[in-house]
Amino acid sequence: MENEEHRFPVLLRTAWFSLNKSFRELLRETGLTPVQFTILRWLSEHKKSSLSQRDLAELTASNQNNIADLMDRLEALDLIKRERDESDSRRKITSLTPRGETVYEHSRVLALELQMKAMSCFPKDQSNRLLDTLTRVNENLRGNS
Repeated sequence: MENEEHRFPVLLRTAWFSLNKSFRELLRETGLTPVQFTILRWLSEHKKSSLSQRDLAELTASNQNNIADLMDRLEALDLIKRERDESDSRRKITSLTPRGETVYEHSRVLALELQMKAMSCFPKDQSNRLLDTLTRVNENLRGNS
């Protein structure tokens, strides 16, 4: 019989909640939530391309209504700006404001510190292997959905 503590979904969920709680505490000084950080990260990583709210919903595995509300809050904080797409007036293109870039860069340092802390219990090769394994699990599950 499988040990309750070693069930993959339970361990993954527990690790996720611990990581998210720690990240939320670190981000408190920035005023961001982890999901807001994730939106800023995607926008920062896609500066040269244009991301719509639909794109962001897909990238964050969220629905468009949640993203629209989140975008309203980020815009009110002057972290992002939304503009109509010149080629499709129904589509809004989202990008970071200068303030959004500054807040993101500071938050990114905090995120990297947390990642290093979380992975510090592994030698570098095991850390990389864990990340590769989680990537494969994600790809495998996406292929089955």
